[in-house]
Amino acid sequence: MEHRRGSEMPGDFIAVGRVTTFQGNRGEVRVLPFTDSPEQFSPGTKLRATRKGVAKALEVESVRCHKRFIIVKFAGIQCIDDAKLLRGAQLEVDKSQLVALPEGEYYVFQIEGLEVLTTEGRYLGKIVRVVEGVAHDIYEVAPGQGKSGGQEKILIPAVREIVKSIDLEQGHVIVDLIPGLE
Repeated sequence: MEHRRGSEMPGDFIAVGRVTTFQGNRGEVRVLPFTDSPEQFSPGTKLRATRKGVAKALEVESVRCHKRFIIVKFAGIQCIDDAKLLRGAQLEVDKSQLVALPEGEYYVFQIEGLEVLTTEGRYLGKIVRVVEGVAHDIYEVAPGQGKSGGQEKILIPAVREIVKSIDLEQGHVIVDLIPGLE
């Protein structure tokens, strides 16, 4: 089960990275990506840079990878002074421009908020957060009202042995809990 990072933003935008600093003196910036999809930064991609509450429309002109960062040149950003103005900006893409994922892979924002049911049909709660783990992600589930109301959050490993299905249209995840997870 694979999840792609990206944080849901107000409106129809998803955060896909953050400008950490400028790179060189030709207007390039260093971006820390929030997504495992480098193609999200392909030339021609239109992004929104938001910094201190101000949004600016940008278009990717060129891109290259450097260690864990992506070096991006935006159209219209010609010099180091222009690039410095983007430092700290969050880069967002319209949901309609998100790269389609292979079957069985989901963006984190698609998982958060889904209801969790057991294979027996018992309601466990809603996924409030997807925690990035070392070996796999973990779903943090806030218990629902009723019998399980008042319990602490349930942590469910996002592995195929436990997560049997994810249905985005129905808005739920089916899990086969092993002893000790509740």
